[in-house]
Amino acid sequence: MIRITHILILISVLGVIVFNYETKNNYHLKEKEISKLKNLISEKKQNIKLIKAELAYLSRPERLQLIAEEKFNMKEILPTDIWNINDISKLYFEKN
Repeated sequence: MIRITHILILISVLGVIVFNYETKNNYHLKEKEISKLKNLISEKKQNIKLIKAELAYLSRPERLQLIAEEKFNMKEILPTDIWNINDISKLYFEKN
């Protein structure tokens, strides 16, 4: 005759087996998810590097100077174009 302790031991062993299977299955699922996230992070880092390179290319001084001259009719600042604030105030007060 099977005793109640044998039945309890059998049930607990089956419970441990099911728990171990579920834990192992969850571990593998999380491992796959981590792998996907690492790949996504790697792609995003590559995109950031590409965007930084594009920004460096687009903000070259030669390019910006050309755009300023062509689109906005700007000219290069000469040393004679730089005024002192006192000189400007003298010109203003001399007119009035």
